Amino acid sequence: MQTLQKTKKEKRQKLVVQVGIISFCIFLATLVFTLFSDYQITRNAYLSSKNEMIDRDLNTLRTTMTGIRILPWALRYWRENPEETVRAYTEEDQKIDESTEFQDLYSACLLGEKDPAKEDPALQRLIASRVFTAFGLDLKNKRGMDYARIFLLGILDEEESIRYLDNTTYSTQTGGNSLIYYPTSEHSAVKKILRDGITDFDKTIYELYHDPTSGKEYYIGYIPVCLSEGERCFLCICYDWSDFYNQLLSNARNSMIAGLIVLILLNGLLTLFIYRKTILPVLKMKSGVEDYMADKDSRAVSEKMDQIRVQNEIGVLADSFSDLATEIDRYTKEILTLNTEKARIRTELSLATNIQSSMLPSDFPAFPDRTDFDIHASMNPAKEVGGDFYDFFLIDDDHLCLVIADVSGKGVPAALFMMSSMITLRNLAEQGTSPAAILESANKAICASNKQEMFVTVWLGILELSTGKLTAANAGHEYPVFCGESGRFELFKDRHGFVVGGMEGIRYKEYEVLLTPGSKLFVYTDGVPEATNAEGEMYGTDRMVDALNNAMGSADSTPKVILAAVRASVDEFVKDAEQFDDLTMLCLSYHGQRGSR
Repeated sequence: MQTLQKTKKEKRQKLVVQVGIISFCIFLATLVFTLFSDYQITRNAYLSSKNEMIDRDLNTLRTTMTGIRILPWALRYWRENPEETVRAYTEEDQKIDESTEFQDLYSACLLGEKDPAKEDPALQRLIASRVFTAFGLDLKNKRGMDYARIFLLGILDEEESIRYLDNTTYSTQTGGNSLIYYPTSEHSAVKKILRDGITDFDKTIYELYHDPTSGKEYYIGYIPVCLSEGERCFLCICYDWSDFYNQLLSNARNSMIAGLIVLILLNGLLTLFIYRKTILPVLKMKSGVEDYMADKDSRAVSEKMDQIRVQNEIGVLADSFSDLATEIDRYTKEILTLNTEKARIRTELSLATNIQSSMLPSDFPAFPDRTDFDIHASMNPAKEVGGDFYDFFLIDDDHLCLVIADVSGKGVPAALFMMSSMITLRNLAEQGTSPAAILESANKAICASNKQEMFVTVWLGILELSTGKLTAANAGHEYPVFCGESGRFELFKDRHGFVVGGMEGIRYKEYEVLLTPGSKLFVYTDGVPEATNAEGEMYGTDRMVDALNNAMGSADSTPKVILAAVRASVDEFVKDAEQFDDLTMLCLSYHGQRGSR
């Protein structure tokens, strides 16, 4: 007893812990989602502001540079004569550079009044070097813009570019800056420029680049300053991405700490609320259940349940249990009556099964005096009574009528409809009309009084025993299977008509098949191919035909043996799975005149 009480107490404690864990997980998931969303929003907002700032600064720098008329010539000269551009001045170069004549020439070139390309090569070098030095010094002074690097990029080909005026490596000792190799193929923005063949654009192109040398991430913006005369030169600004990343981590860390504090407080409040509004009322209900189990006093239980006054589903459950305890007393008194009623129903169902079985031909051999054919049939209902049926009878001495049918639905309603349909078909067939006419008349008669809107699929054939001519019609039933001179069963895909009882005024088509001595006919309901195993796989017509042909391999391949072989194959496939549909089969072996006396 002590062990049992300890186990119950542990279960109560586990419930509190489980509620706390679940609520904590929910809050934690909400916190993680909020932090992730906050990170994305902050990141996107920061990138947007950085893009605006970079666009502004790049356009400012570009405006300064593109105001120089000789910029295209200078860029081309720098690319073609890189060493001359960055070579330090000699004393003679310094004298020329400081002379009034050169100052005037340089000013005229800047204003576009003179073409530097027409000057002496020595003067061209000094002009290009002076432009280079001036731009480099200008970029050097832009360090206050708080960028990791500002430089001028000249694209040579798909693999190589040169970085001209770099504000981080500018040297006054060489008169400017050195030309640095720039791996074009490693930069997505440059590859986009080359791939798309960009020749003119106003917007800045951005990329996130990992520098393998320093191990840092850089956010780089590219904007053209010259795209004429075959030159492709871009002004670039690099922003150190690690600064932004560190800021995001700092914000996320602060948000996480604040969120955890709020999470713990909310989780404690929620757990306390759930404990008072759910767990305590449930414990009171448990006590009431134990009292009822001990003394079966429904009135005392109702009084305890009334003390649970929480305004939620637990309160509703307590009221329901109070009502349940009261009803159990009444149900206990009724259960004997119900058991008696169930016994009566079982007796009546057993009687219905016997009545249904007696209506089907069940004495075999059915026609012991006939040697021109042999026939056998079986029906195994899924419930006590079924909706499938078969029938065979001699219309006259030379005509045998064969019927197999499947009524919609299961149980007693299907069985009653089955018996009515069977009687209707037999009466019409005995009048000596054709299969199509029989189905049309049966459809008309059933539709006239079919208030339950049930229907039946029917295959009906009339065999002329003297000739072997089989005339048949199909009202939405399964395909028949024939075995002819080849000695093997094959599915015969006949033309289907509409089901009997489904719609008034339906016309049916009939067809003829000539049976030769030794031929066999096998008809069945859908319970055979649709038999299902525990894995949900259906038996299917292919396995059915294989089972038929395997049965033909035995020395005694009578209709009875063939049906037994098919049933054994179905049982082996289905194994212990529940039978969901009636299993009905009929097999005819035609011997012809050679078999008659």
